[in-house]
Amino acid sequence: MKKLIFLLLTLFITNFSYAQNIVLDSLVGKNSFSFQIDKNISFQGKGWDVLLNEIKQSNSVLLGETHFTNEIPYFTNAVINEVKFDNYFIEVDPYSVDLIETKIKSLSPERLNSFVKEYSTNFAFLQQEPEFDLFKNLVKRNTKIYGAEQISVFADQMIISSLKETSKNKKVIEIYEQMLHNSKLIASKEGLEKYYLLSKDCLQKIDLLLTLKLSDKERKQIEDLKLSREIYTKRDHPLRIQLLKNILLNQMPDWNNKKNLFKFGANHLPKGETILTKTDIYDIGSLISNIEEANFRRSLHIMLIGKGEDQNDNTSFKSFLNVAKDEQWYCFDLRPLKKSILQNKLKVDDVYLSRVIKGYDYLIYIPEVTKSKDISIE
Repeated sequence: MKKLIFLLLTLFITNFSYAQNIVLDSLVGKNSFSFQIDKNISFQGKGWDVLLNEIKQSNSVLLGETHFTNEIPYFTNAVINEVKFDNYFIEVDPYSVDLIETKIKSLSPERLNSFVKEYSTNFAFLQQEPEFDLFKNLVKRNTKIYGAEQISVFADQMIISSLKETSKNKKVIEIYEQMLHNSKLIASKEGLEKYYLLSKDCLQKIDLLLTLKLSDKERKQIEDLKLSREIYTKRDHPLRIQLLKNILLNQMPDWNNKKNLFKFGANHLPKGETILTKTDIYDIGSLISNIEEANFRRSLHIMLIGKGEDQNDNTSFKSFLNVAKDEQWYCFDLRPLKKSILQNKLKVDDVYLSRVIKGYDYLIYIPEVTKSKDISIE
């Protein structure tokens, strides 16, 4: 009798799972739209028209990306060629963003090239050529660019050099010079030892600097260096997300009533829980969604992924890949799927896929992604 009950239960679960997969496949197929790359950094096709219409109607547009590709900066450039944004937010610390933007605006091509040659390895994601070109395009369009991220372990020499140039305190300048010297000394080491920000010497000098007379702006930057170091050394992801939220909240008076474009890793931008399945963090996408909703406006959350790039491709996104079989780009409207889940018409046991569906409005599948290269120095 027990064997019969077990067999019947197994058959029921199998049939239920099969039926749910059919529902999922049907919803994905009905809500998919293809589009293709066009000349002059643009796209054409139903999917592109659908996306542009949604983007134009939304106050804040959030692009959750896979890093280090050529195709996602291309897509972002195509969007800003069609839609005017007041503000652009990027996953780079605010000090590096302000410094690089100032150099682009103020330096001659020759001097800018020299600056890039010296410090491009400090640029974080902007070290990638298509990202830097996108950044310059936004500067050219007079879009206000904001950074929201901890200070990178790669950025210490550029940040400290900038502090040294603006400081008025001779003792402080001497400490900056020592920090730069020591950073260059260990740069050729292997592993984590080559990152000066993580060293004990850096922490000691930061603490010493904080005892001295500094401008308010300078002190804040030194404090953020220390906080960034803490995030790295403790591997404290929740603290990192707190910092990102804090930066955005402090900047909010400047962007709250304007048209905003955000481009961060896909983990950061769902309107619900993060898609990192081993945590329940609500990231900056949730914060932005709530702010826009509280102001009776819309945020649009778009996740971009390259076919074959994500480890969940063959499991979580199987229903989407059944549609995206050719060399076209595809956008999938996830909102009907979310509605079916909330109405108990669709059950998604895959936690990752469930969070993607609930957190994003659209999923874009790129037929092929290519790895971006670093800035080429002339």
